[in-house]
Amino acid sequence: MHDDRQLTEQRLRRFRTERLEPALYRERLPLNVSAWAAPGEPVPFADAVAAPYTSITPGTAWGPPWGTTWLHITGQLPPAWVSAIDDVKVEALVDLGFHSGSPGFQAEGLAYDLGGNPLKTIAPRNFHLPLESAPAADPSSSTDADADADADGVSHGVDFYVEAASNPDVAAGAFAPTPLGDRATAGTEPLYRLGRVDLALRDMAVWELLRDVEVLDGLMHVLPADGPRRALILRALERMLDAMDPDDVAGTATAGRAELSGVLGSPAAASAHRVLAVGHAHIDSAWLWPVRETLRKCARTFSNVLSLMDDNPDFVFACSSAQQFAWMKDNYPTLFERIRAKVVAGQFVPVGGMWVESDTNMPGGEAMARQFLMGKQYFAEEFGVDTEEVWLPDSFGYSGALPQIAAAAGARWFLTQKISWNQTNRMPHHTFRWRHRRHRGVHAFPAGRHLQFRSVGERTGARREELRRARARVHLAGAVRAR
Repeated sequence: MHDDRQLTEQRLRRFRTERLEPALYRERLPLNVSAWAAPGEPVPFADAVAAPYTSITPGTAWGPPWGTTWLHITGQLPPAWVSAIDDVKVEALVDLGFHSGSPGFQAEGLAYDLGGNPLKTIAPRNFHLPLESAPAADPSSSTDADADADADGVSHGVDFYVEAASNPDVAAGAFAPTPLGDRATAGTEPLYRLGRVDLALRDMAVWELLRDVEVLDGLMHVLPADGPRRALILRALERMLDAMDPDDVAGTATAGRAELSGVLGSPAAASAHRVLAVGHAHIDSAWLWPVRETLRKCARTFSNVLSLMDDNPDFVFACSSAQQFAWMKDNYPTLFERIRAKVVAGQFVPVGGMWVESDTNMPGGEAMARQFLMGKQYFAEEFGVDTEEVWLPDSFGYSGALPQIAAAAGARWFLTQKISWNQTNRMPHHTFRWRHRRHRGVHAFPAGRHLQFRSVGERTGARREELRRARARVHLAGAVRAR
């Protein structure tokens, strides 16, 4: 029998990059952008909106290392978009000049409505801002207020702000010493050039088809080449390609999805493990950036996951470090109240019970005890939650006193992945009881790798690597980083 597997996979890759992805947005129109560069440290929203702004266009250089540039973005929805059909979403696309490197070591932004409420992050892999409830334009900012309203007097203008952080790539030299690590030595030359800032119509059928293809393509490539399920997925993808009109992707996307519904709905083997994915963003409270940038990073991350929760009621996000919650309460009170509501709903889950994800080698027993005392007290007072786990995914090394202290604080489980970094003594277990002498201890779950998986293929490949050495039927595999 002729083996056309490679030809079909190549056809799929080309269709995805040359036809499917370019068809994601039906239309794009430029928005108006003006900017103000904050001198020195970040400023509150009220100070930023009162500052003088200058009009800028794509290609404009902006942002010295560790600087802040506020963008005021305005525009008008075309009349045809106001009454757009249900299979599209109106979004603002804001490209701050992102590069293709690590998303955590470059520019990021936080979008605000006109009332100063954080809306959502603007980041390299997540630079869209949904405008279903578009921030209404301020009529006083328009030269023709009537242009911002329809026949019923309802405004359909777009008006919002972005606090853009021009963070440098301090990891570019494999974490070697760099003058970019401090504002005093980093210089003042702009690091970025503004990209496109557009109003766009996202085609939801094309979006869903892209997600279907991503899942099936990733799964297919981790299954055995001669396996029957891989062959079924490949043929379903081939039928999808045959059903699509490359010159009318939007008009045939629904037909393409129909060809994939069967393999997407097929259950795994009866002996397969069940995967429960929980979002998480490991944020070092103090590392290679100013602490004030950690604070803003938390606000950007949390606003993003709250947006995901609004769109996906079954999305659950685990968040450690009471300190980061306290920062939100003190500096972003409206964001904190949204977090509180999602905690009650069971979507935003405080974990860990410590004030920060602390080191456990240098601190003494009293300091570690106070980590739990202050952390658990904060979670109990603010959210009515009693955490029962130790969440230390990234601390280098663990004190032998930790299981006794953790157990005394009411912890039952210990979760980490850092043990997998051992170069000499490999940890032979994936689950074990960790005790301190004769004292009761905690049930430890050391994951097998860093907690970041962006695709089905990455997650499945890591699971196989870990389960190859595991005997347990229940296994902590990691957390999916929210984006």
